[in-house]
Amino acid sequence: MRHKIVLMVGGTETLEYFSRQLKEGFESLGYKIFLFDQTMEEESAEALYQFADSYDTLLVTFNFDGIHCETSLFDINGILIWNKRKIPCVNIVVDHPFYYPELYKIIPDIFYNICIDRYHVKYMKKFYPDIKCGPFLPLGGTSLYSNGNFLDIDSRPYDIVFTGNYTPPEEFDQYIMRNGDEYADFYNGIIDDLIAMPDNTSESIIERHILKEIPETTNSQLRETFPNMIFIDTYIRFYFRGEVVKSLVDNGIKVHCVGEGWDRLCCRHPENLTYTTGIMSHGCLEYISQSKLSLNVMPWFKDGAHDRIFNSMLNGAVCLTDHSKYLDEILTPNKNVVFYDLKQIEMLPFIVNSILSDKDHMRHIQQEAFEYAVKNHSWHQRAKKLHNELLKFL
Repeated sequence: MRHKIVLMVGGTETLEYFSRQLKEGFESLGYKIFLFDQTMEEESAEALYQFADSYDTLLVTFNFDGIHCETSLFDINGILIWNKRKIPCVNIVVDHPFYYPELYKIIPDIFYNICIDRYHVKYMKKFYPDIKCGPFLPLGGTSLYSNGNFLDIDSRPYDIVFTGNYTPPEEFDQYIMRNGDEYADFYNGIIDDLIAMPDNTSESIIERHILKEIPETTNSQLRETFPNMIFIDTYIRFYFRGEVVKSLVDNGIKVHCVGEGWDRLCCRHPENLTYTTGIMSHGCLEYISQSKLSLNVMPWFKDGAHDRIFNSMLNGAVCLTDHSKYLDEILTPNKNVVFYDLKQIEMLPFIVNSILSDKDHMRHIQQEAFEYAVKNHSWHQRAKKLHNELLKFL
């Protein structure tokens, strides 16, 4: 068993936050940890060469950090340190794999891909069958209250908080229209189907439309085509974020959004929408910890979870979320979560008003959710799962 783990920091703020949470979990399991700071690449690389031993070190990273563009990790002969020292690279992809086609072409010699959605695992097996995949690993959550002494419902100043950015769907018109009317009709047909059938994955609807137009399309050709339509995945994400928030504020329910772009949401009653910008991961947890309900709109993970869900449960906010196959398996409606349906967004204000009017029920959900998430869905639990199902065998 290898006893040292390298984690990457200094890149995307959210991914650094995840890495630092895993660090604590791995340390509790006895691993020695090295944090490679991407803002001090040369200094970090020099220290890494002293830390990382052949056959005793692992890289655990997110979204290919440390694998694709850090020149300091290559020697004078162009050999990557992970290859030179036989270091396995465990890469946790927090987006859909079709975002990274070029990076899958340059993976290290010992590479394991980790997906946060079981449909993503199926995608990898279908389109990248030669790449080794580790265990399905949904995102984890972080608690500001390790002892469970979170704020009572009556002490929380916000009725509903949503943490996440917003981009108006019309921003994507430039991509929809870039190849003329015929392509625009094709793209809009995919978007219309995803809106009408939100239980479907982006890749399944895109594939269906491509094969309808070109039945002889191969899997290899599909794999090369999907990245050209990433904008559709992003469009749908923001479309539903906007529709969900509008359904609440336009029905008299006050929502506080933590993220960028919410000043651009077109709604009939903007007086019910407040927002805060410039907040990092820890700050988002602080807002969640002060909210009665924490709203989640899944970023099209149809068989996975999002850290907003477990962050909500671990910080005493009642999680209000749409469905996924995985969430339907692990959560119990009105016991540790409140569900709504993207196909019936018009029902959301009634759901919210009902739960907000029953504080005893909210307190019951608070406690049940916290106890469940602490045992099963913290980043410490994710570190244990990685150790038990992959790392200790490498």
